[in-house]
Amino acid sequence: MPKGSSSPISMSDIARLAGVSESTVSRALNNNPLINEKTRERIQKIASSMNYKINESARNLRLQRSHTISVVINTGRSGGQTFSDPFMIDMIGSIADRLAVHKYDLLFSNSIASRSDWHSYLMSSRRADGVIVIGQGVDDAPLRDLQKQGDPLVVWGGTTREGAEYCIVSSDNQMGGRQATEHLLGLGRRRIIFLGDTAHPEVNGRFEGYCAALGGAGLWDSTRQLAAAFSSESGYQSIIELVEGEGLSFDGIFAASDSIAMGAIKALQACGHKVPEEVAIVGFDDIPIAPFYTPPLTTVRQNIHRGGELMVEKMMELLSGKSAEPEVLPTELVVRGSCGADPDYQPVQEFFQNLPGEH
Repeated sequence: MPKGSSSPISMSDIARLAGVSESTVSRALNNNPLINEKTRERIQKIASSMNYKINESARNLRLQRSHTISVVINTGRSGGQTFSDPFMIDMIGSIADRLAVHKYDLLFSNSIASRSDWHSYLMSSRRADGVIVIGQGVDDAPLRDLQKQGDPLVVWGGTTREGAEYCIVSSDNQMGGRQATEHLLGLGRRRIIFLGDTAHPEVNGRFEGYCAALGGAGLWDSTRQLAAAFSSESGYQSIIELVEGEGLSFDGIFAASDSIAMGAIKALQACGHKVPEEVAIVGFDDIPIAPFYTPPLTTVRQNIHRGGELMVEKMMELLSGKSAEPEVLPTELVVRGSCGADPDYQPVQEFFQNLPGEH
C-alpha cells in the first residue's frame, strides 16, 4: 500500500512486497534471531517506508500478556509505610523507569495486603504478567502461594525464609545494622536503643546487626528495642513515651528507617534535649531529605535505585522462562551531623564530592 493510502497497512502487505511469508515478517519485526540479519533489516526497512506500526494490543492478546507488572507494598496496615513514604517514592520510581526500558507498564496496588488471594486478583484476571512486592511482610504466606501458582514473583525483602522459593533482592541488613551500631559505639555511646518492628524480616536483619555489634563490644545485656512502625509519627511517639516514662535513659539511637529517625529527633527536641550532644542518632535508607534535615541525618545508605532496577531485571528473566537468583546489595554508612561525628557537615559538600571525576 502507498503511504497516502487510507487503508491500514497489514503484515500481509509487507510480506507481499518482501516476497516472504507473514510469519517471517512477524519474526523480523520482533528481531527474532531465527531470521538472518540481512533479511530482518530489509523487512524492517520496508515496514518503516510504509509507516507500519506493530499493534501492541493485538500482539499482547495473542501472547496472553498484558505487558504490565503489578507492584505491591506489603508492609501491612500497621506497618506505617505507604506510597508517600520517601523510600517508596524512590523505589517505585526506579522500578517504573526500568520497566519503561522494557516497554512494560506498572500497575500499583497498595491495598492488596488485605486480600486473601493475590493470584486471583492480580494474575488470573490478566491484570499483570508478574508481581514485584516491596516488603516480605510479617506473614509471607501470600508470597508463597503466588510462587506455588507459578506466577513470576520478585520481592524486595530481608532473607529467604525456610521453604520459600521466591526471588529476593535485598540490602545486606545485618551489615547495615553493624555499621550503624559500631559507629555509635566508636563515638563513645553505650546506651543505644533500637527503633523498629522486628516482625518485618528487613528490620529484624538490622536488629541482628545491632545486637552483634553490641555483643562484640561486650554489651550483650545492653540491647533494647522499641517496636516503632515505618513512620516519623511512630518514631516520635515512641521516644516521647520513653522520655516521659523514664527520662533520658539512653545516649544513642539506631532507627530502622530514616523516617523513624527523623521522628525521634523531633521528639527529643520537643522534650528539650539536644541531638547529637545528648543523643546521637543514625537512620537507615538515606532518603533524599536526609542531608537537609536538622541536624543532617547520619544514615546507612541502601542503593534504592539499583535495587529497583535489579528487581525488574529479575522479573524479565522469569518472564523469559529463566530462573532468577537472589541478590544482596552492600550498604554504606554516610556520616553527617546527627551523630556528632561531623558537626560541620553541609549538604553542598556531599553534592560536590559525588560529582563525576570528583574525589
